[in-house]
Amino acid sequence: MSKRLENKVAIITGATSGIGYATAILFAKEGAEVVLAGRRENLGNELVDKIKSQGGKAVFVKTDATKLDDLKHLVKTAADLHGRIDILVNNAGVLTAFNFTEMDEVKDFDTTFNLNVKSYFLLCKEVLPYMVEQRSGSIVNTASIGGIIGIPHCPAYSASKGAIVMFTKSLAGEYAKAGIRVNAILPGLTNSEMVPVGSDFEKEAIVGVPIGRAAAPEEIAAGTLFLASDESSFCVGTCLVVDGGATSVDRVC
Repeated sequence: MSKRLENKVAIITGATSGIGYATAILFAKEGAEVVLAGRRENLGNELVDKIKSQGGKAVFVKTDATKLDDLKHLVKTAADLHGRIDILVNNAGVLTAFNFTEMDEVKDFDTTFNLNVKSYFLLCKEVLPYMVEQRSGSIVNTASIGGIIGIPHCPAYSASKGAIVMFTKSLAGEYAKAGIRVNAILPGLTNSEMVPVGSDFEKEAIVGVPIGRAAAPEEIAAGTLFLASDESSFCVGTCLVVDGGATSVDRVC
């Protein structure tokens, strides 16, 4: 049985933890040659070693996704190594929580939008010329259900993820005829460094999840794999919600 991403070259940002980490391992198992990006070089190298020990192909490029020069270097490294870029998973992100009137413009707003929104714009801009030349490609942007329902005390985060939802739809319409599909994955409550297992945040948020638990990062990665692969060939501008039912019920009742 052929692997779903056999011989595909995939760039994954935010790869050293959580959803990005799980996505990197899953993509490599499915045959992708993964180019992993993140700020923590030691964790990135450990992940590469793990993937290679399982028979996969991976390289790590230390990257601050808020810096254009780093993003240019990431894309050039992938293209120089493999000669093409088939998949981009924009996954780097930060969750900020605060009382709105106490918001720090730089720490809370600018930091959130620079990573959660601007870095996605810039990286897509660097990758798309390769995909246009190939007449093929798949981009998956990690948004959040916070971008469609809003999360109290997380106005900058929710606004940033809402921006990614509309960015995805706009870009999808622009590049579909070039053979490039752009979609988004919208996770609900997911265990990660931002939402540790057993944390107060998790306990409070689980109340609004009908399935009664947070997602494992691997469950979100499975949705990302579907959107990145040819199995979703008719998905263009799709925002795939993976949230345990959180957006399917009236949380007031």
